[in-house]
Amino acid sequence: MKKKILTFAAFIIFSAGAAFAGTRDIDKSVQAAFSNDFAHATNISWQNNNSYYSASFQLNDLSYTALYTTDGEMIAVSRNILSTELPAELEAILRNNFSVYWISNLVKYDIGGQTKYYATIENASHKTVLESIGAEEWSVFKDTEK
Repeated sequence: MKKKILTFAAFIIFSAGAAFAGTRDIDKSVQAAFSNDFAHATNISWQNNNSYYSASFQLNDLSYTALYTTDGEMIAVSRNILSTELPAELEAILRNNFSVYWISNLVKYDIGGQTKYYATIENASHKTVLESIGAEEWSVFKDTEK
């Protein structure tokens, strides 16, 4: 079940084309769940993606995105991070094994009690998305040529 949730969240992360929705277009149970989970959130922006809802918001001066099912169950919470916020082993692997790449995106996801990291690294010819395995290893999630 956790693998399905992780796969679904990863799919959401890297898929495009979400429709903007005002709060009037968001199910009340989803809004209530969000308000309960993030009572002090500000600058909330919603998207209705038909099979899930996405709320982008700020909390304690950090930007987050929370994903909810249409029933109001939280799927994941994410935020962009700096490489210095990675666990030491993951940061060292990026620095030592991928030094010819630059990091174009780095996201921390909390999914069903687990923390996952996704790093998008690029060079002149490739764009690769790495997915963390625990706090000590990366695996290739997606690799494309430019």
